[in-house]
Amino acid sequence: MTELLAGVGILLTLVLTVVNGFHDASNAVALPVRFNALTPRVALWTGAVFNLMGALLVGLVLDRLISFEIPIPLNDAGVVALLCALLTAIGWDLLTWWWRMPTSSTAAIGGAVVGALLGARAAGLYDEHLAMGSYFSWNVLLPLLISPVIAFGLAFLLVVPIVYLVRHETPGRVNFRAGVVQATGAAAIHFGHGIQHARRTLWILLVLLLIVNPNLSRDSIPVWLTVLVGACLAFGTLLGGWRISYTLSARIVTLDPLRGAAAQTVSGALLFVGGFLSPIPLSTSQTTTAAILGAGSAQKFRTVYHATVLRVIASWVATVPVCGVVSAILFLAASPLIQVPAA
Repeated sequence: MTELLAGVGILLTLVLTVVNGFHDASNAVALPVRFNALTPRVALWTGAVFNLMGALLVGLVLDRLISFEIPIPLNDAGVVALLCALLTAIGWDLLTWWWRMPTSSTAAIGGAVVGALLGARAAGLYDEHLAMGSYFSWNVLLPLLISPVIAFGLAFLLVVPIVYLVRHETPGRVNFRAGVVQATGAAAIHFGHGIQHARRTLWILLVLLLIVNPNLSRDSIPVWLTVLVGACLAFGTLLGGWRISYTLSARIVTLDPLRGAAAQTVSGALLFVGGFLSPIPLSTSQTTTAAILGAGSAQKFRTVYHATVLRVIASWVATVPVCGVVSAILFLAASPLIQVPAA
């Protein structure tokens, strides 16, 4: 039974990877496509390639960034907890895509895992101390609070020197150079997204494999597993969730190509550098949205659509508690079917 549940968990993890690529593709391609820096087809294929490259880099080089600090029990209760978390995160990603909201998959899966484990404890199926304070702070709260603030501030400040540097240039030349920067930034965003998502996905897959085979080494990631994650992420990117693109490019703030280039520069730099150096998982959706808002706010006239911004922020705030509660309810509903001896 454990092997069957783990197999279902692996399948759901790959489905989440595809959905995440589909949901987050807009973060990088919305501005380049709107300002004709890239065609939609080229933008998505570029994103697929760089997402694949980022995922491969994690499995082959940056495996040290894969954290096992969340205490998932290596038994049926642990498998069911992950199943509940994965179902919740998939559902939330699809729901927010339908709402055109650029929400964080990192916060969704983090909140869902914590909720499922709290449900396991409430059901008496996991009696060990759930030392999740560090995990919840570093993997859920900090990405939710810190990365958007930093992205907004940097994008806002970057607009001033950029406008000064191009003050004597013709609009055509400015727009051309801005398009080049936007395309480059899109590649960096996709690459950083591949790193960030692969870290999370490979952690879930390795935990499921450890439940089936406790003798499996955590320090050795099979190459085929990394390739599979990268391929699923690339495939999801090619599907292109264009509903969110409209929100990012037109419904949050009024942008010109120059400020779009500033937003792409900040988002790409944070996600690219953060993917290599930061142990904190950065939310691609929140980072890019905040950078777009910051760059668009650095104008003399009113450009921000506050009603949309408030809905986006509300969806960010709701992600963790909603996913946590739903995941806990799913686990409690399934708990009578789980047979795990008390610790």
